[in-house]
Amino acid sequence: MSITSLFPEAADSLKPAQEAFEREVAARFGLVPNFFRSAPDAPFVVHELWRFAKSSYLDSPIPTLFKERLFVYLSRFCEVRYCITRHCGFLLGLGRAAGDPDAQAMTIAQVIRLLQRPVPDADCVAAALGRFEAVAEPIDWPSAETANDDDLFTLATILFLQPARAEAAKRALRIALGGEKFELLAGLLTFIRSAHYWTLMHPELVLEDDLAALLRQQEELAGLLCRDREAGHYEMGARLFEELESLRDLNERQVLESARHALEQKDREKDLILREVDHRIKNSLLIVSSLLHLQAKGAGAAESQFHKAAARISAIAAVHQQLHKSDYIGTVQLDEYLTSLCEQIAAASCGPDRVWALVVEAAPLTIPNDMAVPLALIVNELLTNAIQHSRPVGDGGTVHVVVSSRPDAFSVSVSDPGGGPDPAQTTSGLGTRLIGALTRQLNATIEKKKSVASYTVTLTVPHPGSSLGRDHP
Repeated sequence: MSITSLFPEAADSLKPAQEAFEREVAARFGLVPNFFRSAPDAPFVVHELWRFAKSSYLDSPIPTLFKERLFVYLSRFCEVRYCITRHCGFLLGLGRAAGDPDAQAMTIAQVIRLLQRPVPDADCVAAALGRFEAVAEPIDWPSAETANDDDLFTLATILFLQPARAEAAKRALRIALGGEKFELLAGLLTFIRSAHYWTLMHPELVLEDDLAALLRQQEELAGLLCRDREAGHYEMGARLFEELESLRDLNERQVLESARHALEQKDREKDLILREVDHRIKNSLLIVSSLLHLQAKGAGAAESQFHKAAARISAIAAVHQQLHKSDYIGTVQLDEYLTSLCEQIAAASCGPDRVWALVVEAAPLTIPNDMAVPLALIVNELLTNAIQHSRPVGDGGTVHVVVSSRPDAFSVSVSDPGGGPDPAQTTSGLGTRLIGALTRQLNATIEKKKSVASYTVTLTVPHPGSSLGRDHP
């Protein structure tokens, strides 16, 4: 219940103030819009809205026609059709546009074109941003239906619908208009939004008689005002910004794609360089191995040591040969590599008097290249020893190399039909010490088994990162 209904005498005291207020409004607009007769229970609130209207709309130095046209266009997005209809009336001379008694009325055709102006899409916004950001000196308020007018409407629409997400539009408008005119525009947009909100809070607002007569006479205009598909679409800003974000995402994807191609090219170049390096290292190591074999011929009692050193270097060269061929830089296909290495060792160890059979059973397995060199040296030592202690083929002399894998580790076993090392031997040779050091380097374990039929050495290596690998010191 209002104060005036509780105290009728209070209503009588308020009438002169309300009449003076309406006379002031009528002096500016040429009539009293029902907007300023709303909220009779709290007329002082409407009086404050009037003060706001004067400061940000009526008395703003923005040109009259621009203010009124922008008011009409942005009112398309308000569900309640009071504001857009009333301000169309102002543009057509039914009252005074922006309270200006000298305002020139627009034609019906001009107002219809304004109401049919397309809602800006992402391409339109991007073009307007580009043009306004390139402005060297602030522009004047543009005339209607010019290029600057179109861009200003476009970016003002973005700023109006989604002010918190319109940083680019804010920046471009501030550049194009200068700081003072930008703030004047911001004030106008704020009042327009407030006016829309007030009508949404007061949907009972009815059109004045002059507007009702206008809509009866102008069917096309009435259709545009009453059946605008953008009415109530304040959320259109969200759709528009989704398009803008998609455009930005596309640009970012293109930049990222270009960067990815550049990185891939660098990776290809790096791979070529690494392959060339591995190829050259392999060739250099083979040269060293060949020199050691040549040196062995005149080494007397040390001849076997030269051959063993040459074999160890050849084993390392075989790793680089595999790396040179590998499709994946930094890894070695262990099954292919060990098969090739074992065949090379067996071929080098065979002679006219002794021939051995070699069987390699290797499950497919890929390992990092930093594991390949120590494995190569260990297998070289184990296989060389196995051949040395095995019997010739005619006596059942077959050497087996088996590679198997489980989830936490893989193993390499070398078996020969011999009896293993001489139990009477009390000192460890270089090969034994080398195997021990390399086993520790791989964080591996080594197990030796002797039976009546064979002697087997099994190296168990944890997969990188497995708990088995972490458990071993």
